[in-house]
Amino acid sequence: MDKDKKSEMDKKWTAIAARAVTDEDFKKKLVATPIDLMIEGGLTLPEGVEIKVGAGQVQSLPIPSDASDVIKEEVKWWMWRLDSIREFGREKPQKTVGHMSMSAQEADDDESGLG
Repeated sequence: MDKDKKSEMDKKWTAIAARAVTDEDFKKKLVATPIDLMIEGGLTLPEGVEIKVGAGQVQSLPIPSDASDVIKEEVKWWMWRLDSIREFGREKPQKTVGHMSMSAQEADDDESGLG
């Protein structure tokens, strides 16, 4: 993939990811329809690649059988970001310990016996 194109895609992705970290409603929408929101954020799908919706309404981008190496590289870029977004949706819920809130992992790791 062209270095300038990758840089521009990374810049747009960074803005999308930063918004997901700071805006819970946006994050939920991003988890539900990641490709749609990435396109709204200024990214474009690689030429000839179409969105597929699978089980559980999960969006994916299958690589066309006749795709060039450049298209394959772009799809791999997208798939890495889609995997990251799926991780956003798998975060452990918060758990309250006393008057403090902590993640379930922090509570599990807490040796104070309060968790």
